[in-house]
Amino acid sequence: MKKVVISRRQFLRGSGGVALGLPFLPSLVPGKAWAQEVSFDPGPRFLMMCTGHGGVLESSMFPDESMMGESMTLYPGLDIRRGDLMRTVNGDRAQLSTVLSGSADVLTDQLVGKMNVLWGLDIPFYIAHHTGGHLGNFARNDGNGPDGRGIQQQHMPTIDQLMAWSPSFYTSLTGVTERALIVGGNGLSWGYSNPSAASGNIQEVAALRDAPNAFDRVFPAGPPTSEPTRPPIVDRVIEGYRSLRQGNRRLSGADRQRLDDHMDRLAELQRRLTTVNAACGDVTAPGFTQDPIERTRLLGEVVTAALTCGATRIAVMGVGEDQYVPFAGDWHQQVAHQWQLDGPQAQLVEANQAVFERVFLDLASRLDGIEEAPGQTVLDGTLMAWTQESGEMTHEARSIPTVTFGSGGGFFRTGQFVDYRNRTDRGTRRNGQRVFGYTGLLYNQFLATCLQSMGVPQSEWQSIANNGATGYGVPLVNDQYSVTHVSGVVDGASDVLPFLQA
Repeated sequence: MKKVVISRRQFLRGSGGVALGLPFLPSLVPGKAWAQEVSFDPGPRFLMMCTGHGGVLESSMFPDESMMGESMTLYPGLDIRRGDLMRTVNGDRAQLSTVLSGSADVLTDQLVGKMNVLWGLDIPFYIAHHTGGHLGNFARNDGNGPDGRGIQQQHMPTIDQLMAWSPSFYTSLTGVTERALIVGGNGLSWGYSNPSAASGNIQEVAALRDAPNAFDRVFPAGPPTSEPTRPPIVDRVIEGYRSLRQGNRRLSGADRQRLDDHMDRLAELQRRLTTVNAACGDVTAPGFTQDPIERTRLLGEVVTAALTCGATRIAVMGVGEDQYVPFAGDWHQQVAHQWQLDGPQAQLVEANQAVFERVFLDLASRLDGIEEAPGQTVLDGTLMAWTQESGEMTHEARSIPTVTFGSGGGFFRTGQFVDYRNRTDRGTRRNGQRVFGYTGLLYNQFLATCLQSMGVPQSEWQSIANNGATGYGVPLVNDQYSVTHVSGVVDGASDVLPFLQA
């Protein structure tokens, strides 16, 4: 079948019927109405991979505690530990833990030296099932309990979108065709309806599910044509916008926001359509597939290419771990919710090990194989992170496994296994006679650390509506967690996580 290529000119002409019309404004409806070579400064890059459920026992997820040979008193009553990550090799397999394992010629000593494994980062309330917690919009949860329901209206932008629109992160948009590439799964990324002004409602940024669509977002169809230039999109509607925005007394405040949001989106569309990134060279479009594992692999290839050539510096990937094991039933109810049983637990371990090896480790290896300066790979300039929905108990976000690759351009000290848990009786979370395990530092602090590692200062995000006085995210700490926290755990949540900064 002949491939159809749509030129920029065709796209701009077609967009006239869709993008150029001003939005519907309810307050104006009558009372009765009827129906060449381009160089770029890469800067630090950010890649987050998010998986659902969790539920893997800590003994399978984390390396052996014997690796930890150093401790320090972070706050009175809280001693934390660290050690150097060391792989073990058995034949052609290497591992740090049962889950964190892979082919020995991929999970090499060099790559292990660029990892961090973080133990003891908590969302300190009962958030249960969610997609927003990975990147900081804790309000995007399923409302399975009173804690989660209580914050469902307290939406916040996720850190990927804060970075994407931060003048501190993108000091230049030269060659950037997509500020943040969101692929694989929905509900992960959230931003302002008018992101350039950091105003309006918080709304979801929809994910691209297929590699061809993702490719089209970040790579232009070809060089600009030599046809006569056409008026910029925004210029073609600006007079109508100004007339409505400034001259119509009936225009409500909500509709003023809608107009501003619409013009902001048109301006970003215009910027994307006129951006050329010659540094990306001759990239090849991927094919379409219905196989979920192959689809994820192809999405990973698009992400790798986009990060490498500077078409974007931010990517978020949602990955369904249930696709990586043979299972034909209801994964949610029969496996994830039965995590405490031997059979389902074995399947959770197998699925998460496969995701680590076939997606996360594969991406890290690809990025580490691309040198962009002497002795410097793309991975070295990137912070890659993998987080799960829950800790070792499905629904419970105590001690969310957090695994990273890359130093984020030299910000992070790597090759570490770090334990932030308070391993005392006070640090043990309980509900009556039920014991859940040790609590640690706040996941909010990890999010704050990510922002600062990418050059986004506290002044740009600490005062965001619904954010806490420290850390990033709604500041809810329920009673079961608050009694376990020593002084400093909450107050220090805007500090870079200990042991991590180079």
